[in-house]
Amino acid sequence: MILNSKIIGKSSNCIIILHGLFGSLDNWLSIGKELSYTHQVHLVDLTNHGKSFHTNEHNYDLMSKDVYNYIKHHQIKNVSIIGHSMGGKVAMYFSIYHSQLIKNLIIVDISPRKYNNEHKIIIKALSEILQVKLESRKDAEVILSKYDIPKHTSQFLLKNLFWNEDANLAFRFNLNAIKKSINDLLDFPIEFETVKIKSFFIRGSNSNYINQDDLKFINEKFSNSTLIDIFGSGHWVHFDQREKFIDTIKKITL
Repeated sequence: MILNSKIIGKSSNCIIILHGLFGSLDNWLSIGKELSYTHQVHLVDLTNHGKSFHTNEHNYDLMSKDVYNYIKHHQIKNVSIIGHSMGGKVAMYFSIYHSQLIKNLIIVDISPRKYNNEHKIIIKALSEILQVKLESRKDAEVILSKYDIPKHTSQFLLKNLFWNEDANLAFRFNLNAIKKSINDLLDFPIEFETVKIKSFFIRGSNSNYINQDDLKFINEKFSNSTLIDIFGSGHWVHFDQREKFIDTIKKITL
């Protein structure tokens, strides 16, 4: 099976964009459209997300293999891969085994390390939503509000709701697989060969996802890497400073 995607633009200069946890290609549509004037952009739904297929497992080895199959299916060569958060870890994992396919590795506000589980409340709230029959998106929003989940996070999660074939509201992501695999998703293998391809780590200046200790490890394991700080942005760099982010990507990839 091949990952679902939306392909925009006709340039030989190709970019693949990988979204984060609970996301989908739709989160990157406006960025993709802007980049499509100078690139062919592949916006991809990762495994167990968006309109891509669901599996019982959810880990970086699996997602990396699905990205490889996607690249081979579309006969893509010399590609720039952008990965945000979970998508960034997928991109890093992919680069360990398939660096020969990558022109530029662009990691957005994530490090190759283990993170604390800050998703417990979100997963608990989403699990409650799955246990009730929703009459409207508002019903799901009410449940999320009980858990004091920030409004912008709630709106991000609610974008995944759709009316399924049984005329019920459901989430596009596979919550059961994500819930079972969350510890693996928060982690990352620390033993791997040095990646020598051109790599860029984009950090939000107001984010703590890439710290000074991370930089030492990144410089060791991604020996041809450059850190780029985008000021005035948090973890969602591409939303907080959209124009700066787009300009940065163009400078890297053109």
